[in-house]
Amino acid sequence: MTSLKNNRIAFLFIFLFSFISFSQEKSVRLIEDIQKKRTILYVQNDTNENKSIFLKVNPTGYRRSAQRPIIKSIPAKTKVQMLILIPLTDVESHYTYNLIVNEKLDNIEAERIKNLKKKDSTQL
Repeated sequence: MTSLKNNRIAFLFIFLFSFISFSQEKSVRLIEDIQKKRTILYVQNDTNENKSIFLKVNPTGYRRSAQRPIIKSIPAKTKVQMLILIPLTDVESHYTYNLIVNEKLDNIEAERIKNLKKKDSTQL
């Protein structure tokens, strides 16, 4: 009876372990390459699909203002350079970031209609 119970527990453990290991998807992550006078930020896509990313960096103490968000499509299994940050001298530098990953990039088309008021030639 105990060997049957041990077999069931072992089977359940192997089943759960294999389910968990197969269900974890490879990720898209930010890679920081710190060099002597600059920091280069890359986004690496380890998945088998193209991903669309939104990256917003909030730097403090860097020469280049990186306040503008970056929206790019990252091909599968590649590493793409996103931003170069150059620190100011004699200032403590650090940054925070928001990285949002989407399956695809959706283009939104909008039409701008401009209404121009024409002045009558009689009104002077």
